[in-house]
Amino acid sequence: MTVALTGAPDKSGLILRLEAAARRDPGGRGLASSAPLGLLEPAARALLRARRVIVVTGFCVRSAMAGESDGPPGATALAAAFSTLGAETLLLSDRHSSALVAAACAAREESCRKDANALTSHAAHGAAEGHIRTLPDGEAEARDACRLLAAEFKPDLVLAVERPGSAADGHRYSMRGSMLDDIAPPADELFTASAQRGWTTAAIGDGGNELGMGSLKKNCAKAVPLGSLIFCEALADYPIVSGISNWGAYALAGALSILSGWPLIASVETELAVLSAVHAAGAVDGCSGEHSLSVDGLPADDYGEVLREMYTIVLESL
Repeated sequence: MTVALTGAPDKSGLILRLEAAARRDPGGRGLASSAPLGLLEPAARALLRARRVIVVTGFCVRSAMAGESDGPPGATALAAAFSTLGAETLLLSDRHSSALVAAACAAREESCRKDANALTSHAAHGAAEGHIRTLPDGEAEARDACRLLAAEFKPDLVLAVERPGSAADGHRYSMRGSMLDDIAPPADELFTASAQRGWTTAAIGDGGNELGMGSLKKNCAKAVPLGSLIFCEALADYPIVSGISNWGAYALAGALSILSGWPLIASVETELAVLSAVHAAGAVDGCSGEHSLSVDGLPADDYGEVLREMYTIVLESL
């Protein structure tokens, strides 16, 4: 007979609470409410032992010709988490968002060093700015660059966070159906069929048009506005959905913390400092296209409240 240890945290229960928090859908995008529950824990368990990780992010907003604030903060949070677990991490973006990724890396390490509320100094160890690669603009050139990067780096995990993915017609689209091919070079080559690659893929998205969300297309496309047009075709082995992709990334870092027993997430104060740095580097709100301190229409304080809830959940396990 198995006897539960008194006071032992219910890891699965905590991870489900993280997933529920991240799935709040303030923009009414439809993906988070239509996707099956329970995606976060199996993803975290499968990714826990990754040792060579590529994290790809960056979503350019055409009206501003600038990358949005959703993506780089979450991508760098995960790069920091995997680095702390001992993985070699590399961040991949494009010319519209690489500066945002670099700003997020720098602010994350600086803030974690100063933040007395951080769980541990380990949370400061992220991917250095020197580990950021930039995709070339051209379609064929970007695909070639992805193949070369995979051959050189030999990842065992490729993780996409709020990165446009090609739809069934081969084009990449915004949530409103605008074609993005000229400003969003494809990274789909990193998500080829599993028989053609040697690494695991995971993806975080909030609208279905993000790289890797094709795994959820059958069940979710009808719930997403313009889903039949914009939904990404490329499949991820482990898709994770959220109301805002940064929340999904933070939830994954939190789940990795719960499973490993290592504090792998930074405090909310650090996350808001990262958001401020990304804003200062030129990021825009992905919904409004405005240069505002917000994420997908949510002011920084409201956005941070969900992060705070997830941080508190992780604290219960450590």
